[in-house]
Amino acid sequence: MVRLTIRLWMSVRMVIQVAMVVLMVAMVMVVLPMVVQVTATTVVVIPAILLMICLVVLAPLVMVLLGSLKTPAEAAQFNLSLPSEWHFENYLEIFRKTNALRAIKNSLTITLSVVLVCVLVGTPCAYYIARKKSRYANGLRLYFNLGIIVPLSIVPSIFLLQTLGIMGTPMGLVCIYLGMRIPWIIFLCVGFIKGIPMELEEAALIDGCGGALGPLKVFFRIIFPLLKPILITAVIIITMGVWNEFQLPLYFLSSSKNTTLPMTVYWFYGQYQTSWNLVFANLVVTALPIILLYLYCQKYVIAGMTQGAVKS
Repeated sequence: MVRLTIRLWMSVRMVIQVAMVVLMVAMVMVVLPMVVQVTATTVVVIPAILLMICLVVLAPLVMVLLGSLKTPAEAAQFNLSLPSEWHFENYLEIFRKTNALRAIKNSLTITLSVVLVCVLVGTPCAYYIARKKSRYANGLRLYFNLGIIVPLSIVPSIFLLQTLGIMGTPMGLVCIYLGMRIPWIIFLCVGFIKGIPMELEEAALIDGCGGALGPLKVFFRIIFPLLKPILITAVIIITMGVWNEFQLPLYFLSSSKNTTLPMTVYWFYGQYQTSWNLVFANLVVTALPIILLYLYCQKYVIAGMTQGAVKS
């Protein structure tokens, strides 16, 4: 059972890992010309090396896409050959043989809940840590930094969720994700906020944005809109991580009605028989929304990374 779980998890994560490598290669292609002296040799050699890397990285993606349109016997060969016949009905089989619509709804609910709470809780905390000069703020920063460094412990987490009465529920899984993602979004936003001039906040206070809730008014009216680039970057990365996660839902969701979309691959992967064409089709359906989201928002991701790294 453990071996089966590991193999399933590796299969589901393969597509998103490949996509991340492609992103890294694309960023290298943009950055290298800026830092390497351009010569006749580098103009030819560097693109050739990057092209070879892209071909190696894209091969599993092409195999998964082609395999999703093959028969079970053809897909089980794990090659890059074209299908003898194009079986687009494989994608319909996913929805006929599994409760994929409920799984999509569960994935959307969990992902949106995590993203919303991370933004609403993480950004004010980041603002406090970045602007407040006190021992409490420094301690809070250390606490959240430990949340990034310390790995998740499965057994204590299960015991805690059982004590709270939310083990096996989507709410329990959301709490696990929040404990992992909030420190990360705070870490990103603290560096970004430190690059925003404090004169903007001082001018807002002078113009009447004060009172008992003055700091909150300044944050949501002045600082929060300026966080758009880094927040879009954080939201996309958090969405990718939560949407494609397989291992944590496997541990913390006990009911089939709470199944997330990556877990539906279990329906086609068994100990004695595996429909690899449906497994591949399931992987494509799982990864497609995130790929489209990233392609639509990639300019914001790059802008958020560069603006968050440069201090004026």
